[in-house]
Amino acid sequence: MNIVYKNDIIAALATPYGRSALAAIRISGKGSAELVNRFLKKPLVTGRLEFNVFDAGEFKENLTAVSFKAPRSYTGEDSVELFAHGNPIICDGIIKALIGGGARLAERGEFTERAFFNGKVDLTACEALADIIDAQTVEQLVYGNKRYDGEMDALNRTENMLNKALSSAEAVIHYSDELEDGEVDNAVINDIYGSLDDIIKTLKNEKDKFGGGRIVNEGFKVALIGVPNAGKSTLLNALTESDRAIVTPIAGTTRDTLEGAYVYKNKKFVVTDTAGITETTDEVEKIGVSRALRAAEIADAVISVEVNGKKTKKIPCERVTIEVENKCDDDKDVGADYEKAVVNGKLRISAKNNVNITALKEKILSLCPKEVGQICNHRQYDCVCRALDACEQAKKESNKQFGLEIVTALLYEAYSAIEQLFGRSADERVLDSVFQRFCVGK
Repeated sequence: MNIVYKNDIIAALATPYGRSALAAIRISGKGSAELVNRFLKKPLVTGRLEFNVFDAGEFKENLTAVSFKAPRSYTGEDSVELFAHGNPIICDGIIKALIGGGARLAERGEFTERAFFNGKVDLTACEALADIIDAQTVEQLVYGNKRYDGEMDALNRTENMLNKALSSAEAVIHYSDELEDGEVDNAVINDIYGSLDDIIKTLKNEKDKFGGGRIVNEGFKVALIGVPNAGKSTLLNALTESDRAIVTPIAGTTRDTLEGAYVYKNKKFVVTDTAGITETTDEVEKIGVSRALRAAEIADAVISVEVNGKKTKKIPCERVTIEVENKCDDDKDVGADYEKAVVNGKLRISAKNNVNITALKEKILSLCPKEVGQICNHRQYDCVCRALDACEQAKKESNKQFGLEIVTALLYEAYSAIEQLFGRSADERVLDSVFQRFCVGK
């Protein structure tokens, strides 16, 4: 994908490939309507969805079509959308005819890329749109829509404040000779230093809430650790209500990490089953133990699984969040009431009999962050951190004599980081990584 914006005509199937009642074909670029009109029985009327007939050469297709004029379209340029019967032969035939007429097949994410270059959306909105498409829960969908629709605009306001502060700083630096005594100090205090506290507060708040946004999008990560044959794989299957992990009575069946996911009360959870932690001379087992501890390090919560009635050595992990005693096969299920199933600080469960699994899910749910911010991936987090660091340094310099030039340079660093956040200045690799998440027709 080239960072230089292209305005040629592109076409692609915008719905999944296969048989369905309807399929959407999207065409965009200057001259789109003129190209499509060459194949239609009657010319398109801008903004009006009408029945029509498309002559693909080998066959004719009854469909509906609508055209949009720039900039009032998804991409911000002339575009057409065709809604045909969802038969691959029909879709392929229409796209083949369009390509034969001068269009080309769109690249992955190119329609959204054009919307970005035409100022219809910023880069964070593009990422939100990708998250909406990938959403597996209503929570993820709502969060994505809030970001896409601009309902979470704290960082947009921060960008405006930085812009204003920089304008004032540049005015003071370039025109200080023309100002009377005292005017410089007032301008600096009111427009520059006075806004730094608000900017820093907003950036810190977004940085602190990053974990909540990441967890909504990626899922709350839970690692299961314990000695061999403690029933971790059975617990993974119980939590995910699947046969994701192989379960046998043989200790050491699980030699590597294995992930499974489930949705509980509209929130996504990702559970990692791990190899049993034990002292061993077996090289493969050592690798398994190392990966188990690594999974615990990067998890949002760690569940230590012990066996009912058996004393075991303390697991060498300081991040244990929940302790459970498994194989309590004679216990009765207490539903969602976690406290009723806890004895001596440990939750009694039977993964095999599905006893107190709901109570465990409730406990895991209670550990999830309650607040989310505007940022939710590591690219956005990096931009916010760089902007915050620059602003905090600027605040330190604000009390020093002759520090305005340094403060201005630091504010430019912060502003540049926010500009990169929204994609107003971004290199080709960053844009590629964002738009490659989309399918060809989006």
